[in-house]
Amino acid sequence: MCRRCSSASEGIPKPSIASRLLYALSVISSLSVAIGLSFSHSLISIGVGGLLMSLVADRRGRATLRQTFCEWGGLYLPFLLLYGLHAVSWFYTTNKSQWLVEMRVKLPFLFLLPAAILSWKRTEEPAQKFIHLSYHLSLLTVGMGTLVRFLQNFAWGLEEIRQGRYIPMLGGLSHIYYAGLVGVGLFFLWTLPLYGGKKLRLIIAGLYGVILHTLALRTGLGALYGTGLALVGLWALRSPKRWIWAVVAIAGVGGGLVGLGLTFPPIQKRWQSLREDLATYKPGGYITYASVARRLAALEASCHAFRRSPLFGVGIADNESAIFAQIPRLPYRWDRETYILPHNQFVEYAVGLGLVGVGLFVLFWVAALWKRLDRRWEGWIIYWLLLLQVEAFLERQVGVTAFLWGTGLLWSQLTAGKS
Repeated sequence: MCRRCSSASEGIPKPSIASRLLYALSVISSLSVAIGLSFSHSLISIGVGGLLMSLVADRRGRATLRQTFCEWGGLYLPFLLLYGLHAVSWFYTTNKSQWLVEMRVKLPFLFLLPAAILSWKRTEEPAQKFIHLSYHLSLLTVGMGTLVRFLQNFAWGLEEIRQGRYIPMLGGLSHIYYAGLVGVGLFFLWTLPLYGGKKLRLIIAGLYGVILHTLALRTGLGALYGTGLALVGLWALRSPKRWIWAVVAIAGVGGGLVGLGLTFPPIQKRWQSLREDLATYKPGGYITYASVARRLAALEASCHAFRRSPLFGVGIADNESAIFAQIPRLPYRWDRETYILPHNQFVEYAVGLGLVGVGLFVLFWVAALWKRLDRRWEGWIIYWLLLLQVEAFLERQVGVTAFLWGTGLLWSQLTAGKS
């Protein structure tokens, strides 16, 4: 018998202690990220750092970096180039301390995507289920805790909603980021393995729906409904026979939302506030804390700032000063404390890194939409595209971690199922 056949007959060798330790580190790190996204920046940092160590300390992990380039192509490369552009902006940025903050926040661009893919691929299914369940339990703890607080003081909570404000989330997590994490959780539910089967998935999805609708988290609701309508549209475009059903579905959802707006007092109040808000967005108008008018004015100021340096931008660390410098030149009356940045990731890159930066970012989305794994992948990409129009998620640790880690897990699971 040849040596190769003889060694094969002896069975697969047991993993070494080092490989076991790296596996344990990978699982614990993913669990730390899953819990930390709802509760703790420190847990996020520990988890992301652990995933990096499990990647670079393992020979197979280092090889996966090369494989990721082959598998992802235009999906991974834009993040590496974006991080390089962040680094180059040091030469023309003026706020050096903020530049260091930006580099630290965006550090996951260099490794988190392949680390998440590698970690999830080699994680055994029981551990995958536990990590997945921990993510939902953490998120539901924050959501249900906030919901209980709202119901305990219903009159106060209802007034907050009527005034277009949000109920403060338990633990201090931003309502916008919480809404985004709920959407991530919904995609996880129908992609990643989980204990309990379909029944538990439906229960968790139902609880998310109750939280989003009762607390009127507009960011999450808008992105999820928009994603659903976009998927229905794509489904219809692939066959002319489906058009009539797509029209019926879109009209039904639209009619339901209009009916809700005509009959539900908090939404009626919000609509009236929105009309009054938009009325202030005119030359000579006085812009207050009303959200839409402030965002429109910030977007207009961003366009002026972009024209200062359209090719490479003003430097990602100088976005705030560049935009705020333009606001007094607009034909509106402002108070300093009402100034805000545009809640749009593409605008952030256009101002800070110019056409080169926003072009690299667009390259990722084009390549991602080209990778047609299935409807869940299309929905994931559309969902994040919509989220990034209302908030610069990648400028905060929670946002950039949720996006890269979640994308890695979905890609790993969907490609494993496809193979």
